[in-house]
Amino acid sequence: MELAFLVNGQLSGSLRITAGYAVNAGRLDFFYNGEWGTVCDNHFDNIDATVACRQLGYCSGIIYPADRIRDGHGAIWLNDVNCTGSESKLLHCAYNADSTRCRHYDDVGIHCFLSCSTEEDGGLRITAGYAEHQGRLEIKYRGEWGTVCNNHFGNVDSEVACRQLGYCSGIMQPADRIHHGTGAIWLNDVNCSGSESILLDCNFNNVTYKCDHRHDVGVHCFLNCSTEDTGDLRITAGYAKHQGRLEIKYRGEWGTVCRDNFENVDAEIACKQLGYCSGIMQPAKMIHYGYGAIWLNEVNCSGFESKLLDCNFNNVTLQCDHWDDIGIHCFLNCSAEDEGDLRIRPGYAKNQGRLEIKYRGEWGTVCHNHFGNVDAEVACRQLGYCSGIMQPAKLIQNGHGAVWLNDVNCSGSESKLLDCKFNNVTLQCYYWDDVGVHCFLNCSTEDEGILRITAGYAKHQGRLEIHYRGEWGTVCENHLGNVDAEVACKQLGYCSGIMQPANFIHHGKGAIWLNDVNCSGSENKLLDCNFNNVTLQCDHYWNGVGVHCFLSCSTEDEGRLRIANGYAMHQGRLEIHYKGEWGTVCDNHFEDIDAEVACRQLGYCSGIMQPKLLIPDGHGPIWINKVKCLGSEKRLLNCIYNEDTSNCRHSEDVGVHCFLNCSTEDREDEGVTPHDNVIHPTSDVVVVVIGAAAVIFGAVVLLLICWCRRHYSGRPYEEPNNPSPPRTEGLYEELNNQYPAITRRPNAELEDPVSAEPGIYNVYDTIHDYSEVIENEDSSVPESSMMGSAHLDIPESVA
Repeated sequence: MELAFLVNGQLSGSLRITAGYAVNAGRLDFFYNGEWGTVCDNHFDNIDATVACRQLGYCSGIIYPADRIRDGHGAIWLNDVNCTGSESKLLHCAYNADSTRCRHYDDVGIHCFLSCSTEEDGGLRITAGYAEHQGRLEIKYRGEWGTVCNNHFGNVDSEVACRQLGYCSGIMQPADRIHHGTGAIWLNDVNCSGSESILLDCNFNNVTYKCDHRHDVGVHCFLNCSTEDTGDLRITAGYAKHQGRLEIKYRGEWGTVCRDNFENVDAEIACKQLGYCSGIMQPAKMIHYGYGAIWLNEVNCSGFESKLLDCNFNNVTLQCDHWDDIGIHCFLNCSAEDEGDLRIRPGYAKNQGRLEIKYRGEWGTVCHNHFGNVDAEVACRQLGYCSGIMQPAKLIQNGHGAVWLNDVNCSGSESKLLDCKFNNVTLQCYYWDDVGVHCFLNCSTEDEGILRITAGYAKHQGRLEIHYRGEWGTVCENHLGNVDAEVACKQLGYCSGIMQPANFIHHGKGAIWLNDVNCSGSENKLLDCNFNNVTLQCDHYWNGVGVHCFLSCSTEDEGRLRIANGYAMHQGRLEIHYKGEWGTVCDNHFEDIDAEVACRQLGYCSGIMQPKLLIPDGHGPIWINKVKCLGSEKRLLNCIYNEDTSNCRHSEDVGVHCFLNCSTEDREDEGVTPHDNVIHPTSDVVVVVIGAAAVIFGAVVLLLICWCRRHYSGRPYEEPNNPSPPRTEGLYEELNNQYPAITRRPNAELEDPVSAEPGIYNVYDTIHDYSEVIENEDSSVPESSMMGSAHLDIPESVA
């Protein structure tokens, strides 16, 4: 006996479909105990869905898995539903009311069908394809169009489907080549024998809730069953008519060949079928992609076949894509008369450039894998030169056409490059891997090893070049240091020298002759040093080396210092006379204690370092680096330092600020005066500025005095009982405090300047300039108040 309760006009056990893509598909809701709830999908299947759909007035139905519907809310009324199929209502089926283990993401969905007609069931159509005979396969089932899952679906199944559609034959199109469908997924695990007339006659499974529309199957059907031109070949989309993508006519339609296991033997069979003498494979990256069917895979020819279809192959191409299409390069000429001829193509000169070889009747290039100078020498001798070296691919222009040889390995005794060992499998080679050679006509060794300095700022500094194998070339800077530069400079007739790194010189061109130069220092010529002539990794832009050579070996003034280009005469860039030439000091690890030693050497009392942003960059050599003084040294060269300045730039030149006065009391300065040179182009400007300031200050004082005299002009003068010092003494004291560096010794004996170089001034000469403004030693105005040509006139009444 069935009990039914009416609540708010709704009968317990009622059903509805909600939250779906259509009115007949969505989440199944169940009304019970006055409230709508959901049904748990545990053990719920198509039989249960059919009972629910019949209760809702539909003819039939299937289950929609939970991941295709929206989650419900509220109560979950039924669990473990199990219908026999004869029930009229879902409530009549066996079920479990305990749904405590269920969640709303387990809610069941159903897809119901109005039509129960089976007349059109099994009808097929092709949709959403690139052409009318290829695309997504859809089937009419239970009165509604849906898709087929591609699990286990193959070409035999496709052939049955295409024959049902009226085509001669067909193949499967994988899901990634078609547009995804919508709606029901009707069939799964389709398995045809090939003799069926319709797809529904094949074995299949209609449990598809594990399938997704990303797994929809596609087919490619063919109208033509003629075999007259099956196996015909053509070459398309190539740089020339005899090279490009290989296509084959198969099942009445042109398609491509997959490159899996395809080799030169297979390409040769294809080219011979096309009427050529021979051929090689062109990998997919060198051709344009095809479209349509991919007919053959894993082609394997023995070399004796007359047609490509006579070779072994596999027509399962599902894992192939059109970027796997194979290309071939075919050759008309089988003549071997000029086989192996060489030529040098576009280079900087006729004896250097890209190496090309005549092979199989056509010019092509050589891959640079394992190609070295020995191989280049064989090639150059074959071309009539005396010798040669390899030019790496980055120094030459890319070629085109065939890449003939790979992994060339010559012993050096061969007369032709083809006599060397080589590999003609060049699939992994690109045009940017083409090799180049630099050949030399002259084998004379008379001037071998001669050096010269070119493209420098002066004749004794610049790019180092060496005459080697009859031609001028450069030297790579790898491991080259000052010892090697000294040997080179001595060979050139200089006393000594240092290295100039690549970024200090102009880039060279042509050959790079030496690498990894390593001299002991006792050699007479650079070629007597250890070196390596493998320079492939060197570049003119980054690795060219330069030298800076010195004529003077005198050490009389070695280590002299001077201050150049500063804002004042006692501050600026520090320069040192070293190896007969003025240069700068690198600021690596340079500190105030080092600056103090330098300033004391210059005759100052003390000093500090000036950061590089406060001084102009120098030029010429950078002599010392990483200076480390203890503070007790008398000269900067007595400190620890490093001569390797290859990593220094003039933007790192060190500057110092030196101080004459070591006194900390407010008294006149009687300190020492400097004994070395100072380059100070701005000192006159400083004197003028200070003089102008003094004039302004004096004017203010005069105005103050005039005001006082006018203010007190009507009063009688009274002598104070306790006379106090005149006010001007305080003024003089203040001026003395402001300018302690100028002493009261205008007639002191001064030494001559050490250097008479242009633009260099001596500190003593500068002090003599100040003496112009000092009238006499007994002047009423102290010299310390005089700057430039200005002085103060103090009225007698105030004095």
